[in-house]
Amino acid sequence: MAVGLVAALLVLVLAQSPQSAPPQSPVPPAAPSTGVPQDDGRPAGTASPADLVRAADAAKAQRASKQRIAALTQEAEVLRRQAQSVLGELRRLDVERDLQRARAAEAQNALVLLDADLKALTARQAQLQGVLADERRAIAARLRRLQRLGRVGYARIAWHADRARDVGRAARLMTHLARDDGQRLAAYRQTAAALAATDARVTARRGEARTLEVEAGARRMAAELAYGRKRDLLGSMTRETEQRDRWLAELTAARSRLDADMTARAAAPTAAAPTAVPTRQVPFETRRQQLRWPLAGTVAQRFGRQRDPRFGTATVRNGIDIASPAGSEATAIHPGTVAFAGPFTGFGQLVIVDHGRQVFSLYGYLSTLRVSRGTRVEAGSPVGDVGESPVGGSALYFELRVDGRPVDPLQWLKRP
Repeated sequence: MAVGLVAALLVLVLAQSPQSAPPQSPVPPAAPSTGVPQDDGRPAGTASPADLVRAADAAKAQRASKQRIAALTQEAEVLRRQAQSVLGELRRLDVERDLQRARAAEAQNALVLLDADLKALTARQAQLQGVLADERRAIAARLRRLQRLGRVGYARIAWHADRARDVGRAARLMTHLARDDGQRLAAYRQTAAALAATDARVTARRGEARTLEVEAGARRMAAELAYGRKRDLLGSMTRETEQRDRWLAELTAARSRLDADMTARAAAPTAAAPTAVPTRQVPFETRRQQLRWPLAGTVAQRFGRQRDPRFGTATVRNGIDIASPAGSEATAIHPGTVAFAGPFTGFGQLVIVDHGRQVFSLYGYLSTLRVSRGTRVEAGSPVGDVGESPVGGSALYFELRVDGRPVDPLQWLKRP
């Protein structure tokens, strides 16, 4: 029995010796371990608080990206079914760019989550490597002791026993030692198998990371291409009078549709319902030149009849354009209820807030919506993120209606 056990120990240790083991990749130092970590399907190891926060933020951003991708995909499908128009093509290119950016962000967030998983896996890898090295040294020490005992192994313990009681004690000791050796072998095999499985998972995760990096880069490039096509289309409009006139007619029609929609909302009984305004809310009529701005920025286009600086065309505007960096947060100027939130031709993603008593505020050119129809908002509540105007440049379209009619927002907003 002892000879067979010695042979088994020799074969296993030689097979798993440092010379034949695969080279170890650089990993962070592992915490001391007192045994073989159990694999319950979750990555072992520890993560720093900063890593945990990053992973939580990435998971939250990942969920937001998925919702944004779903909304943009739905809008892209609607645009695809619509009749071709210059205004529609400009919006389609905006949606394509935003969709590619959202997918790039999704891949980037997945990379952050994958990085956290890799850190946990490499910590487990280092821990297992340490445990395996300890077990290998313990088995080697036991082998050296067995070697000193000679070919008979543990049987030498009973050689000098001359009484039956001593023989029994020796037999029990040999049984214990043999069982302990068997347990050491089993633990060694278990650790080696766990390490091999972890090595395979680390390799797989690193491959996934490389794939995600390539995907994120490709998405960003596709977004830039879409933006370039929009610039080319806008450039052609400065040269081709017919196309510019077509765009102007479409833009005028889009503004007329929004005006008609707002007129209908103001005339609807629900727009003037007393319950639309909380009892403690300050009457809107007293807020002239006291309303908060929806975001920080500069007025790029004013209210009323204006001449477009790029194309030289004159149009009547019911609102203002506030230039601000893309992604800036647009907020409600006054408490109210969201009456509409979604795409509207000529205004990108649009939010309409009903403040009661035929008072409405409108927020257009949004790239992302933060509210949905029926949402109750307070002054300063986020309604969406700034996107790009139909003629290029990131901006927020802001319109204010009092008694159902458009008014100059600059007469109601606080003076800078």
